[in-house]
Amino acid sequence: MANHKDLELGKWGEDRAARFLISRGMKVLERNVELPPGEIDLVARDRDTLVFVEVKTRTEADFGGPLMAITPAKRRKLVTLAKSYLARRRVGEVPCRFDVVGVTQRLGCPEPEIEYVPDAFTASGR
Repeated sequence: MANHKDLELGKWGEDRAARFLISRGMKVLERNVELPPGEIDLVARDRDTLVFVEVKTRTEADFGGPLMAITPAKRRKLVTLAKSYLARRRVGEVPCRFDVVGVTQRLGCPEPEIEYVPDAFTASGR
C-alpha cells in the first residue's frame, strides 16, 4: 500500500506528465480512472487516437529509473484496464495506443527530467 508521501509524489508526477503531453498537442481526457483491476493514470487523445498513459515518478534514477518499472505483468494489466475502459465507456472502434511517461526529480535540479515513450507497447503486451 502506498504511503501519503508516495501518493503526493505520484500526483506531482502525473501533473508534470499531463502538462508535458498537453504541450505536445494532446488533450488529457481523464486522470486516475479506477477500473477493475486497478487504475489508468491518464487517458488522452492525440488527434484521432485514444492514448492510455502510464506515469512513473521517481526522485532519483533509483532502480533503473521510472521506465524500468513497466514490467511485462504491468503491461498486461494496462491492456486489461484499457479493454475495460473501452467497454465501459462504449467508445467503439477507435485507434488506441499505450504511452509511458517517466518523471524523475533529481536533487538540486529545478525541473524534472521527463522521458516519453509514445507507443511503448502493443495490446499484445509487447
